[in-house]
Amino acid sequence: MEGINLIVAAPLKGVLRPNRKILLTRKFVDGMALYKDLWKGPVTLACEPALEASDNLDNIEVDLDAAPFRTICEEFSDDRFARLLTPNSLVLASVGQSFNNLSRLCSQAGIACVYIAEYSLRTRLQIIRENQRSRVHGWWRSCREIKQERAQVRAISLANAVQCNGTPTYVAYKSLTPLSHLFFDTRIEETMLTSPDRISARSARFNADGALRLVFSGRLKLMKGVDHLPLVAASLRRLGIPFVLSICGDGECMPQLRHDVTELGLDDCIKFLGTLDFKAELVPYVANETDLFVCCHRQGDPSCTYLETMACGVPIVGYNNEAFEGLAEVSGVGWVVPLGQPAKLAERIASIYHDPAALEAAAQRSLSFARDHTFEKTFRRRIEHLDKVAARLLPGSRHH
Repeated sequence: MEGINLIVAAPLKGVLRPNRKILLTRKFVDGMALYKDLWKGPVTLACEPALEASDNLDNIEVDLDAAPFRTICEEFSDDRFARLLTPNSLVLASVGQSFNNLSRLCSQAGIACVYIAEYSLRTRLQIIRENQRSRVHGWWRSCREIKQERAQVRAISLANAVQCNGTPTYVAYKSLTPLSHLFFDTRIEETMLTSPDRISARSARFNADGALRLVFSGRLKLMKGVDHLPLVAASLRRLGIPFVLSICGDGECMPQLRHDVTELGLDDCIKFLGTLDFKAELVPYVANETDLFVCCHRQGDPSCTYLETMACGVPIVGYNNEAFEGLAEVSGVGWVVPLGQPAKLAERIASIYHDPAALEAAAQRSLSFARDHTFEKTFRRRIEHLDKVAARLLPGSRHH
Protein backbone atom coordinates (compact mmCIF):
# COMPACT_ATOMS: atom_id res chain seq x y z
CA MET A 1 0.00 0.00 0.00
CA GLU A 2 1.38 3.39 -1.02
CA GLY A 3 3.04 5.43 1.72
CA ILE A 4 2.96 2.75 4.42
CA ASN A 5 6.31 2.10 6.13
CA LEU A 6 7.19 -1.59 5.95
CA ILE A 7 9.23 -2.52 9.04
CA VAL A 8 11.05 -5.84 8.62
CA ALA A 9 11.97 -7.22 12.05
CA ALA A 10 14.61 -9.85 11.35
CA PRO A 11 16.09 -12.60 13.54
CA LEU A 12 19.31 -12.33 11.51
CA LYS A 13 21.86 -10.32 13.48
CA GLY A 14 24.17 -7.82 11.83
CA VAL A 15 27.81 -7.11 12.63
CA LEU A 16 28.30 -3.34 12.81
CA ARG A 17 31.59 -2.08 11.38
CA PRO A 18 33.22 1.22 12.48
CA ASN A 19 33.02 2.58 8.89
CA ARG A 20 29.18 2.68 8.99
CA LYS A 21 28.84 -0.68 7.33
CA ILE A 22 27.00 -3.77 8.51
CA LEU A 23 27.70 -7.42 7.78
CA LEU A 24 24.61 -9.35 6.61
CA THR A 25 24.01 -12.32 4.32
CA ARG A 26 23.72 -11.64 0.59
CA LYS A 27 20.48 -13.63 0.42
CA PHE A 28 18.92 -11.40 3.07
CA VAL A 29 20.19 -8.18 1.47
CA ASP A 30 18.79 -9.26 -1.91
CA GLY A 31 15.44 -9.88 -0.23
CA MET A 32 15.44 -6.46 1.43
CA ALA A 33 16.32 -4.81 -1.89
CA LEU A 34 13.37 -6.55 -3.53
CA TYR A 35 11.05 -5.43 -0.73
CA LYS A 36 12.19 -1.89 -1.50
CA ASP A 37 11.59 -2.35 -5.24
CA LEU A 38 8.12 -3.87 -4.90
CA TRP A 39 6.71 -2.12 -1.83
CA LYS A 40 5.06 1.23 -2.54
CA GLY A 41 6.48 2.98 0.50
CA PRO A 42 9.59 3.23 2.70
CA VAL A 43 11.25 0.06 3.99
CA THR A 44 13.04 -0.24 7.34
CA LEU A 45 15.18 -3.13 8.58
CA ALA A 46 15.21 -3.70 12.34
CA CYS A 47 17.83 -6.20 13.54
CA GLU A 48 20.00 -6.82 16.57
CA PRO A 49 23.80 -6.44 16.64
CA ALA A 50 26.22 -9.37 16.79
CA LEU A 51 29.86 -9.40 17.83
CA GLU A 52 31.02 -11.74 15.06
CA ALA A 53 29.83 -13.08 11.72
CA SER A 54 27.58 -16.12 11.48
CA ASP A 55 28.57 -19.35 9.72
CA ASN A 56 26.47 -18.45 6.67
CA LEU A 57 28.40 -18.87 3.45
CA ASP A 58 27.35 -15.60 1.78
CA ASN A 59 28.13 -12.81 4.25
CA ILE A 60 28.65 -9.37 2.69
CA GLU A 61 29.18 -5.80 3.94
CA VAL A 62 26.44 -3.25 3.32
CA ASP A 63 26.98 0.51 3.43
CA LEU A 64 24.36 1.91 5.81
CA ASP A 65 24.28 5.25 4.00
CA ALA A 66 24.03 3.82 0.48
CA ALA A 67 21.59 0.94 1.11
CA PRO A 68 18.13 1.33 -0.47
CA PHE A 69 16.51 0.63 2.90
CA ARG A 70 16.89 2.24 6.32
CA THR A 71 18.60 0.04 8.93
CA ILE A 72 18.16 0.14 12.70
CA CYS A 73 20.55 -2.24 14.47
CA GLU A 74 20.14 -2.31 18.25
CA GLU A 75 19.11 -4.62 21.08
CA PHE A 76 15.38 -5.36 20.98
CA SER A 77 13.04 -4.31 23.78
CA ASP A 78 9.34 -3.49 23.96
CA ASP A 79 10.07 0.21 24.53
CA ARG A 80 12.41 0.45 21.55
CA PHE A 81 10.02 -1.38 19.29
CA ALA A 82 7.14 0.80 20.43
CA ARG A 83 9.05 3.87 19.25
CA LEU A 84 9.34 2.32 15.77
CA LEU A 85 5.62 1.65 15.52
CA THR A 86 4.55 4.97 14.08
CA PRO A 87 1.13 5.38 12.43
CA ASN A 88 0.95 4.22 8.83
CA SER A 89 3.32 1.31 9.42
CA LEU A 90 3.15 -2.44 8.82
CA VAL A 91 5.45 -4.81 10.70
CA LEU A 92 6.74 -8.00 9.09
CA ALA A 93 8.46 -10.08 11.77
CA SER A 94 9.91 -13.55 12.02
CA VAL A 95 8.42 -15.65 14.81
CA GLY A 96 10.70 -16.16 17.78
CA GLN A 97 11.24 -15.25 21.40
CA SER A 98 12.41 -11.73 20.56
CA PHE A 99 9.16 -11.00 18.72
CA ASN A 100 6.50 -12.65 20.89
CA ASN A 101 5.20 -9.26 22.05
CA LEU A 102 5.21 -7.57 18.65
CA SER A 103 1.65 -8.45 17.63
CA ARG A 104 0.37 -7.14 20.97
CA LEU A 105 2.36 -3.90 20.58
CA CYS A 106 1.12 -3.48 17.02
CA SER A 107 -2.48 -4.08 18.05
CA GLN A 108 -2.15 -1.43 20.77
CA ALA A 109 -0.68 1.00 18.22
CA GLY A 110 -3.43 0.24 15.71
CA ILE A 111 -1.06 -1.00 13.00
CA ALA A 112 -0.74 -4.30 11.18
CA CYS A 113 1.55 -7.16 12.18
CA VAL A 114 2.44 -10.09 9.91
CA TYR A 115 4.60 -12.96 11.11
CA ILE A 116 6.94 -15.14 9.03
CA ALA A 117 7.18 -18.76 10.20
CA GLU A 118 9.83 -21.24 9.04
CA TYR A 119 10.49 -23.92 11.66
CA SER A 120 7.69 -26.01 13.10
CA LEU A 121 7.89 -27.23 16.70
CA ARG A 122 8.65 -30.75 15.47
CA THR A 123 11.59 -29.49 13.40
CA ARG A 124 12.95 -27.35 16.23
CA LEU A 125 12.87 -30.35 18.56
CA GLN A 126 14.64 -32.48 15.94
CA ILE A 127 17.38 -29.86 15.63
CA ILE A 128 17.79 -29.84 19.42
CA ARG A 129 18.22 -33.63 19.45
CA GLU A 130 20.83 -33.43 16.69
CA ASN A 131 22.88 -30.84 18.60
CA GLN A 132 22.35 -31.70 22.27
CA ARG A 133 25.44 -31.98 24.46
CA SER A 134 23.68 -34.41 26.80
CA ARG A 135 20.20 -35.80 27.42
CA VAL A 136 19.69 -33.32 30.26
CA HIS A 137 20.76 -30.44 28.05
CA GLY A 138 18.44 -31.65 25.29
CA TRP A 139 15.53 -32.09 27.71
CA TRP A 140 15.99 -28.58 29.11
CA ARG A 141 16.14 -26.99 25.66
CA SER A 142 13.12 -29.01 24.48
CA CYS A 143 11.05 -27.83 27.45
CA ARG A 144 12.01 -24.25 26.69
CA GLU A 145 11.06 -24.74 23.03
CA ILE A 146 7.65 -26.17 23.92
CA LYS A 147 7.04 -23.13 26.13
CA GLN A 148 8.11 -20.89 23.25
CA GLU A 149 5.66 -22.64 20.94
CA ARG A 150 2.77 -21.75 23.24
CA ALA A 151 3.89 -18.11 23.28
CA GLN A 152 4.39 -18.19 19.52
CA VAL A 153 0.88 -19.48 18.88
CA ARG A 154 -0.54 -16.72 21.09
CA ALA A 155 1.50 -14.11 19.21
CA ILE A 156 0.41 -15.33 15.76
CA SER A 157 -3.21 -15.48 16.93
CA LEU A 158 -3.00 -11.75 17.75
CA ALA A 159 -1.42 -10.90 14.39
CA ASN A 160 -3.21 -9.91 11.20
CA ALA A 161 -1.58 -12.55 9.01
CA VAL A 162 1.15 -15.16 8.75
CA GLN A 163 3.49 -16.05 5.89
CA CYS A 164 4.78 -19.63 6.07
CA ASN A 165 7.98 -20.83 4.44
CA GLY A 166 7.15 -24.43 3.59
CA THR A 167 4.22 -26.69 4.37
CA PRO A 168 5.02 -27.68 8.01
CA THR A 169 4.42 -24.22 9.49
CA TYR A 170 1.60 -23.55 7.02
CA VAL A 171 -0.27 -26.60 8.28
CA ALA A 172 0.43 -25.64 11.89
CA TYR A 173 -0.45 -21.93 11.76
CA LYS A 174 -2.69 -21.20 8.76
CA SER A 175 -5.89 -21.27 10.82
CA LEU A 176 -4.59 -18.81 13.45
CA THR A 177 -5.00 -15.66 11.35
CA PRO A 178 -7.51 -14.37 8.77
CA LEU A 179 -4.87 -14.22 6.01
CA SER A 180 -2.26 -16.99 5.69
CA HIS A 181 0.20 -17.43 2.83
CA LEU A 182 2.38 -20.38 1.78
CA PHE A 183 5.70 -19.79 0.01
CA PHE A 184 8.91 -21.66 -0.73
CA ASP A 185 12.22 -19.91 -0.11
CA THR A 186 14.67 -19.57 -3.01
CA ARG A 187 17.46 -17.36 -4.34
CA ILE A 188 16.88 -18.36 -7.96
CA GLU A 189 16.07 -15.42 -10.22
CA GLU A 190 14.19 -16.01 -13.45
CA THR A 191 17.36 -15.46 -15.52
CA MET A 192 19.09 -18.28 -13.60
CA LEU A 193 16.61 -21.04 -14.50
CA THR A 194 17.94 -23.87 -16.59
CA SER A 195 16.18 -24.97 -19.80
CA PRO A 196 14.36 -28.15 -20.90
CA ASP A 197 16.95 -28.59 -23.67
CA ARG A 198 19.80 -28.51 -21.16
CA ILE A 199 18.07 -31.21 -19.12
CA SER A 200 17.67 -33.37 -22.25
CA ALA A 201 21.35 -32.92 -23.12
CA ARG A 202 22.36 -33.88 -19.59
CA SER A 203 20.15 -36.98 -19.74
CA ALA A 204 21.71 -37.99 -23.05
CA ARG A 205 25.15 -37.82 -21.48
CA PHE A 206 23.98 -39.98 -18.57
CA ASN A 207 22.61 -42.55 -21.01
CA ALA A 208 25.93 -42.51 -22.90
CA ASP A 209 28.43 -42.85 -20.04
CA GLY A 210 26.24 -44.80 -17.58
CA ALA A 211 27.55 -43.12 -14.42
CA LEU A 212 25.16 -41.26 -12.12
CA ARG A 213 26.37 -37.81 -11.06
CA LEU A 214 25.11 -37.04 -7.57
CA VAL A 215 25.40 -33.79 -5.63
CA PHE A 216 24.91 -32.34 -2.16
CA SER A 217 25.29 -28.62 -1.44
CA GLY A 218 24.92 -26.60 1.74
CA ARG A 219 26.46 -26.08 5.12
CA LEU A 220 28.25 -29.18 6.31
CA LYS A 221 26.49 -29.45 9.69
CA LEU A 222 24.91 -32.34 11.55
CA MET A 223 21.44 -30.78 11.19
CA LYS A 224 21.85 -31.23 7.43
CA GLY A 225 22.58 -34.95 7.88
CA VAL A 226 25.89 -34.74 6.01
CA ASP A 227 27.37 -37.52 8.14
CA HIS A 228 25.11 -39.94 6.23
CA LEU A 229 26.50 -39.03 2.80
CA PRO A 230 29.50 -41.43 3.02
CA LEU A 231 27.15 -44.18 4.26
CA VAL A 232 24.86 -43.67 1.26
CA ALA A 233 27.89 -43.76 -1.05
CA ALA A 234 29.22 -46.95 0.57
CA SER A 235 25.83 -48.64 0.11
CA LEU A 236 25.70 -47.56 -3.54
CA ARG A 237 29.11 -49.11 -4.14
CA ARG A 238 27.94 -52.40 -2.59
CA LEU A 239 24.93 -52.28 -4.92
CA GLY A 240 27.24 -51.93 -7.92
CA ILE A 241 25.97 -48.50 -9.02
CA PRO A 242 28.56 -46.41 -10.89
CA PHE A 243 28.45 -42.86 -9.54
CA VAL A 244 30.34 -39.76 -8.50
CA LEU A 245 29.12 -37.69 -5.53
CA SER A 246 30.10 -34.00 -5.41
CA ILE A 247 29.87 -32.30 -2.01
CA CYS A 248 29.67 -28.51 -2.27
CA GLY A 249 30.03 -26.37 0.83
CA ASP A 250 31.94 -26.19 4.08
CA GLY A 251 31.32 -26.38 7.80
CA GLU A 252 32.12 -28.02 11.09
CA CYS A 253 31.66 -31.57 9.77
CA MET A 254 34.23 -31.27 6.99
CA PRO A 255 37.15 -32.93 8.88
CA GLN A 256 35.00 -35.88 9.95
CA LEU A 257 33.55 -36.21 6.45
CA ARG A 258 36.99 -36.38 4.87
CA HIS A 259 38.06 -38.97 7.46
CA ASP A 260 34.97 -41.11 6.83
CA VAL A 261 35.38 -40.96 3.06
CA THR A 262 38.98 -42.17 3.31
CA GLU A 263 38.13 -44.77 5.96
CA LEU A 264 35.41 -46.24 3.71
CA GLY A 265 37.66 -46.20 0.64
CA LEU A 266 35.51 -43.70 -1.24
CA ASP A 267 38.11 -41.13 -2.29
CA ASP A 268 37.72 -42.14 -5.92
CA CYS A 269 33.97 -41.45 -6.04
CA ILE A 270 33.39 -38.53 -3.65
CA LYS A 271 34.66 -35.06 -4.52
CA PHE A 272 34.84 -32.08 -2.15
CA LEU A 273 34.38 -28.90 -4.17
CA GLY A 274 34.36 -26.44 -1.27
CA THR A 275 32.25 -23.30 -1.11
CA LEU A 276 31.21 -22.21 -4.59
CA ASP A 277 29.87 -18.77 -5.47
CA PHE A 278 26.14 -19.35 -5.64
CA LYS A 279 25.28 -17.58 -8.87
CA ALA A 280 28.54 -17.83 -10.81
CA GLU A 281 29.65 -21.35 -9.84
CA LEU A 282 27.19 -23.47 -7.85
CA VAL A 283 24.06 -23.03 -9.97
CA PRO A 284 25.86 -23.67 -13.31
CA TYR A 285 27.62 -26.69 -11.84
CA VAL A 286 24.44 -28.29 -10.53
CA ALA A 287 22.52 -27.51 -13.74
CA ASN A 288 25.20 -28.84 -16.10
CA GLU A 289 27.11 -31.48 -14.19
CA THR A 290 24.66 -33.37 -11.95
CA ASP A 291 21.71 -35.73 -12.37
CA LEU A 292 20.32 -36.12 -8.85
CA PHE A 293 20.51 -34.29 -5.51
CA VAL A 294 20.99 -36.44 -2.39
CA CYS A 295 19.29 -34.89 0.65
CA CYS A 296 20.03 -36.44 4.05
CA HIS A 297 18.34 -33.70 6.10
CA ARG A 298 17.04 -35.44 9.21
CA GLN A 299 14.85 -32.48 10.19
CA GLY A 300 12.32 -30.24 8.46
CA ASP A 301 14.37 -27.12 7.89
CA PRO A 302 12.62 -25.38 4.93
CA SER A 303 15.95 -25.03 3.16
CA CYS A 304 16.12 -22.88 0.03
CA THR A 305 18.27 -25.71 -1.37
CA TYR A 306 15.13 -27.58 -2.38
CA LEU A 307 13.73 -25.00 -4.83
CA GLU A 308 17.19 -23.94 -5.99
CA THR A 309 18.06 -27.50 -6.93
CA MET A 310 14.76 -27.97 -8.75
CA ALA A 311 15.42 -24.73 -10.67
CA CYS A 312 18.55 -26.41 -12.04
CA GLY A 313 16.35 -29.18 -13.42
CA VAL A 314 17.75 -31.62 -10.86
CA PRO A 315 15.27 -33.78 -8.92
CA ILE A 316 15.81 -34.65 -5.27
CA VAL A 317 15.89 -37.94 -3.40
CA GLY A 318 15.87 -37.56 0.35
CA TYR A 319 14.66 -38.43 3.80
CA ASN A 320 11.01 -37.84 4.61
CA ASN A 321 11.54 -34.88 6.90
CA GLU A 322 8.36 -32.82 7.04
CA ALA A 323 9.67 -30.00 4.81
CA PHE A 324 10.79 -32.21 1.93
CA GLU A 325 7.83 -34.56 2.27
CA GLY A 326 5.44 -31.58 2.10
CA LEU A 327 7.24 -30.07 -0.88
CA ALA A 328 7.26 -33.40 -2.73
CA GLU A 329 3.52 -33.70 -2.16
CA VAL A 330 2.75 -30.15 -3.34
CA SER A 331 5.07 -30.29 -6.37
CA GLY A 332 4.53 -33.93 -7.33
CA VAL A 333 8.30 -34.30 -7.73
CA GLY A 334 10.95 -36.12 -5.71
CA TRP A 335 11.61 -39.47 -4.12
CA VAL A 336 11.01 -39.76 -0.36
CA VAL A 337 12.53 -42.50 1.81
CA PRO A 338 12.33 -43.28 5.56
CA LEU A 339 14.12 -40.83 7.82
CA GLY A 340 17.67 -41.68 8.87
CA GLN A 341 18.12 -44.82 6.75
CA PRO A 342 21.08 -44.34 4.38
CA ALA A 343 20.83 -47.89 3.02
CA LYS A 344 17.20 -47.26 1.98
CA LEU A 345 18.29 -44.00 0.37
CA ALA A 346 20.94 -45.86 -1.62
CA GLU A 347 18.40 -48.48 -2.73
CA ARG A 348 16.09 -45.77 -4.03
CA ILE A 349 18.98 -44.12 -5.91
CA ALA A 350 19.77 -47.50 -7.44
CA SER A 351 16.19 -47.86 -8.68
CA ILE A 352 16.37 -44.35 -10.17
CA TYR A 353 19.63 -45.26 -11.89
CA HIS A 354 17.91 -48.15 -13.65
CA ASP A 355 15.07 -45.91 -14.94
CA PRO A 356 16.68 -43.03 -16.90
CA ALA A 357 13.35 -42.03 -18.49
CA ALA A 358 11.78 -41.48 -15.05
CA LEU A 359 14.84 -39.48 -13.98
CA GLU A 360 14.55 -37.13 -16.96
CA ALA A 361 10.79 -36.75 -16.50
CA ALA A 362 11.34 -35.83 -12.85
CA ALA A 363 14.01 -33.32 -13.88
CA GLN A 364 11.60 -31.61 -16.29
CA ARG A 365 8.82 -31.50 -13.68
CA SER A 366 11.25 -30.08 -11.13
CA LEU A 367 12.09 -27.22 -13.47
CA SER A 368 8.42 -26.59 -14.20
CA PHE A 369 7.59 -26.24 -10.51
CA ALA A 370 10.62 -24.03 -9.80
CA ARG A 371 9.72 -21.78 -12.75
CA ASP A 372 6.51 -20.87 -10.95
CA HIS A 373 8.36 -20.19 -7.68
CA THR A 374 11.31 -18.00 -8.63
CA PHE A 375 12.74 -15.37 -6.30
CA GLU A 376 10.81 -12.61 -8.10
CA LYS A 377 7.47 -14.43 -8.29
CA THR A 378 7.71 -15.54 -4.67
CA PHE A 379 8.36 -12.00 -3.46
CA ARG A 380 5.63 -10.51 -5.64
CA ARG A 381 3.10 -12.91 -4.12
CA ARG A 382 4.31 -12.09 -0.62
CA ILE A 383 4.02 -8.36 -1.33
CA GLU A 384 0.52 -8.88 -2.74
CA HIS A 385 -0.34 -10.70 0.49
CA LEU A 386 0.96 -7.74 2.54
CA ASP A 387 -1.09 -5.39 0.36
CA LYS A 388 -4.22 -7.35 1.30
CA VAL A 389 -3.32 -7.03 4.98
CA ALA A 390 -2.73 -3.28 4.67
CA ALA A 391 -6.02 -2.82 2.78
CA ARG A 392 -7.91 -4.39 5.68
CA LEU A 393 -6.45 -1.83 8.07
CA LEU A 394 -7.32 1.34 6.17
CA PRO A 395 -9.16 3.90 8.32
CA GLY A 396 -12.50 2.46 9.40
CA SER A 397 -11.26 -1.12 9.19
CA ARG A 398 -9.65 -2.74 12.26
CA HIS A 399 -8.67 -6.35 12.93
CA HIS A 400 -8.87 -7.69 16.49
